[in-house]
Amino acid sequence: MSTQLSVVPKTIEDLKQAITKEWQGFLAITILALVVTGCATGHVTQISDAKISGPKVIALDAPSAPWVIEIQNRLKQAGFKVLRWSSRVRVTEQTERDRLEQYNKAEARYVLVINGFAPYDWANRCFGGGYKFSTISVDLVDVQTNETILNVNGSGYSEKCPPLSGSIFQDITDAVKTAWQ
Repeated sequence: MSTQLSVVPKTIEDLKQAITKEWQGFLAITILALVVTGCATGHVTQISDAKISGPKVIALDAPSAPWVIEIQNRLKQAGFKVLRWSSRVRVTEQTERDRLEQYNKAEARYVLVINGFAPYDWANRCFGGGYKFSTISVDLVDVQTNETILNVNGSGYSEKCPPLSGSIFQDITDAVKTAWQ
């Protein structure tokens, strides 16, 4: 009774097939690793369980970056009125006979504070028009109580970055929508 193990390929064809199978496995694992680790998805931390009631008006505290427009447009499509600034009116009140107080009157009770970095020069943009974020963090803040309602953060490729497209913009929109009743 003899058992023969074929460790060494006997022909050139056998060698080609063995190499092809090895490379296919390596390529499949590499692509899977890139897809799993490269996509920008938002990790949502819900800080307040109370749902927001009232009008869907939200202001942005965000950098002047082209990817902020992606978030703004998605919020508008979700039924929000999006203001670029939380206040435009400066109010002066006399609180005592010899004392005046000035403050900015808020037009929106809720502000979306957006911080992040994604290069947007032609050499670093995705072919589909998306962005590769080093980091992105978004807080929904109630300016009346000065409390953070939720946070979404992530890194990696945004939507429109085939084949590694993530879902960070939609994750932000969905988290904000979920905060309202």
